[in-house]
Amino acid sequence: MLLRALPLVLSVVTSAHAADGMWPLDRLPHRALADHLGQPASSAWVAKLQGAALNLDGASGSFVSKDGLVLTNHHVVSDCIDRLSTAQNDLAAAGFVAAERRDERPCPGMTARLLLDIQTVELPSDSVGRRAALQKLEAECPKGQHCELVSLYGGAVQQQYRYLRFTDLRLVMAPETQAANFGGDDDNFAYPRFAFDFALLRVYHQGQPWRPAQWLRPAAQNPKLGDAIFVPGHPWRTDRLLTVAQLTALRDAQLPAEITTAEHEQAVLHRYAARNAESARQALEPINGLENGLKAKRGEWSALKDLEIWEAKVKEEGLLRRRAESDAPWQVAEQAARAQQRLIRELLAMKPQYNTALDDALTLAALQAEAARPAAQRLETYDGATASQLAEELRAPHPFHAELETLRLTAFIERAHTALGATDPFVRALLGPHPTAQAAAKAWLAGTQVGDAKQRARWLALKPAEFGRVADPLIQLARALHPLRRAVLEAYAREVTQPLRTNADALAQARWKVLGDGSPPDATGTLRLSFGRVAEVVSGGQRQPWFTTLDGLWARHDGFGGKPPFDLAPRLAALRRDLPGSTPLNFICTADIIGGNSGSPAVNADGDWVGVVFDGNLDSLAGRFAFDERGNRATVVHQAAIRVALRQLYAAAHLAQELGL
Repeated sequence: MLLRALPLVLSVVTSAHAADGMWPLDRLPHRALADHLGQPASSAWVAKLQGAALNLDGASGSFVSKDGLVLTNHHVVSDCIDRLSTAQNDLAAAGFVAAERRDERPCPGMTARLLLDIQTVELPSDSVGRRAALQKLEAECPKGQHCELVSLYGGAVQQQYRYLRFTDLRLVMAPETQAANFGGDDDNFAYPRFAFDFALLRVYHQGQPWRPAQWLRPAAQNPKLGDAIFVPGHPWRTDRLLTVAQLTALRDAQLPAEITTAEHEQAVLHRYAARNAESARQALEPINGLENGLKAKRGEWSALKDLEIWEAKVKEEGLLRRRAESDAPWQVAEQAARAQQRLIRELLAMKPQYNTALDDALTLAALQAEAARPAAQRLETYDGATASQLAEELRAPHPFHAELETLRLTAFIERAHTALGATDPFVRALLGPHPTAQAAAKAWLAGTQVGDAKQRARWLALKPAEFGRVADPLIQLARALHPLRRAVLEAYAREVTQPLRTNADALAQARWKVLGDGSPPDATGTLRLSFGRVAEVVSGGQRQPWFTTLDGLWARHDGFGGKPPFDLAPRLAALRRDLPGSTPLNFICTADIIGGNSGSPAVNADGDWVGVVFDGNLDSLAGRFAFDERGNRATVVHQAAIRVALRQLYAAAHLAQELGL
């Protein structure tokens, strides 16, 4: 195993489409980047963006003051807001501003990571050798830091990213959810947008605000049409380099199943929310998160059914296969894709809803069961650094609403029954001796302590044999379910993940031989730089302006009669006549982004921030598989909107002062 540190600015990478893509900071396309900057990118400019960019539990943010203040999106901190809210003190409905440092509220379980360096890694392709090498890498990671393996180009390039990790993040300011998410699901992934989707956190270390070496200043001038925009952030995943067989598995099996599952859960949550105001409050966060993902998946599925996109993928692969020395790499991918289609529906049927009591119980059972196995036999998902992260999430408190949990568990049992059949062992275990899904759900949740974070932490500390004697009913169910789910996970790793991993280098070499190696790798949730320009867009045959204003917000509210989701947050409604209607609210640019970029700073050529990315338009939903600058746009909360919000809408002038606004 060889480790070699890489400088963050490497030799020039050229590409015909260099401005398209999400570029690792050690593989920047310097020629195209210089065209946008107006001069070559200096090491100091890149280091400034790297040193300010934060990964916030898979989303993005940036340091914007010398005292560790972090700018991100409201929807990035919505889980924190939900965990801090009660029926008597609903931060989602009222918003939040910390008048002083002592008023800043710790976000339970929220973490931040700051990238320190990148190293290339050579790993054996066999699973046993790979596992041993990974364990060695994890053992060598400096204490107090976080190291993760990153696979690029399907696994042809392996790198280790090393981070500083922060676990004390505190909420400083957040608008009301209605102001941040004006238009709700109707306006999500649409443009024009009229949202105050921003929030402020502060990073603490050893009880004191962190003093970052790099932070971003606000731009002295507002952006203009045609200006270059740069977006350092953490895009979660793209699949632009998949084979046609792999894309077929997504189009014909995985995405339809994921959409059906999400639609089933959506109906359940809305039924619960309709009961009363408190039920609506409890369901708000899961509804918003689910509907955001559901709309994205529908857009992705639509993209794979688009003939223009599909034919381009088929044409490119045909070219590669004709010029490759061997067709074997594509045959391996085809076999893995067939296995994926066979296994994915079963896996999804066995996956409980995120952040539910059964989800926590199954994670607990999996971590304990895998810890009892020899290291070489553990599932990767529940081993090493990943296992540590899962355990930390389990220790963090989050709301437990008994009635909502019962409804969601009932729905999960019913969904599994429909997908797998009454005789399936997983379904039989879920139902147990009970006649109906509802009766089973009530029985498993009766008296469970899984909703108690302190109890979860105690169970994590037990030895596997001791955990096997825990009498909690939901833990007993999870212990019965894990071996059944594990068998499918193991089959997926054996028939899909491992063959594709072993095959990655051959596929990448064939692609590079024909197309060159100057194309960006798929997004992996790690720090990337995207860049583009402030630009208008044509939507539905109609030219749309590049920015929206407060006057546009008032007009959209009035046009729908102020009915939800187009109602104004009470504070906005009360101050409507006092706020300058010409204030820019949101703007769009051609930077290539995807989920995970939420909260990324949008910066100008000087590296100063002009806004914060929060969404894309409908055309951007195809971005998982292809980028088309004609219609794909990133949507940004304008710096001017944040200034007005802090100085005139909320009692937060002290924060505007700290930001330099």
